[in-house]
Amino acid sequence: MKALRNCGRFLAGLFAALSAAAAIGQSDQPTPPKTLKAEETAIILVDFQANFVHPEGAWYGRFKPIYDKTRMLERTVELVKAARAKGVGVIHVTEGYSQDYRELDWTNPGAFHRNQILRKAWKIGSKEAAYYEPLKPGANDRDLFLPPRIQASGFGGTGLNEILRSKGIRNVAVGGFTTDVCVYATVLSAYDLGYRVYSLREAMAGFYPEMSEQMLGSVYTFWSSVIGNDDWLKMVEPAKQ
Repeated sequence: MKALRNCGRFLAGLFAALSAAAAIGQSDQPTPPKTLKAEETAIILVDFQANFVHPEGAWYGRFKPIYDKTRMLERTVELVKAARAKGVGVIHVTEGYSQDYRELDWTNPGAFHRNQILRKAWKIGSKEAAYYEPLKPGANDRDLFLPPRIQASGFGGTGLNEILRSKGIRNVAVGGFTTDVCVYATVLSAYDLGYRVYSLREAMAGFYPEMSEQMLGSVYTFWSSVIGNDDWLKMVEPAKQ
């Protein structure tokens, strides 16, 4: 037991030393940008669909307390309108499956797709998969709607990375559903692909609020800047006319 305690103290000390060394090394690193060019910036909205946002949606009741407390939906609409006015690209990614889920492996032990099949959820063209009306673009807006995807990440099978590269996008801000599942997967993918990532904490909601808050305060910070809507908008320099 004494040896185990000593080993634990050694590991704790080693971890502290490595953390201190990392902090010292970071002092010489370039700092992240304080402003973002609208032409190089896009908002990625994940799964703003009736399943989550319509009173008849299967998960609406779970998220309604969050909507009532934070005005998350209304504030996201306000954010997107302001971002469009500055010239920021807005990209909508959705989830959707064929009527018999033939694109999925029904024997996969992972619960995510098995749950969709059991609930007969997210079928393309269904009321549950319908998009949130207040976020739909107007006649003069240049938003992009990508094909429905079957992967957790918004980058999965949608061509999103290729679209962003072709438009010269370097910065992406991510919001939507959910903080602890598909939004997180999208943030992680964006970081791995080399984008500067901003997690819009006021434009997302999670299945498990306490865990989502912990994730935003810890693991999200490894892959992104966790930021409020207004603070992020202040960073964005309007596109040149």
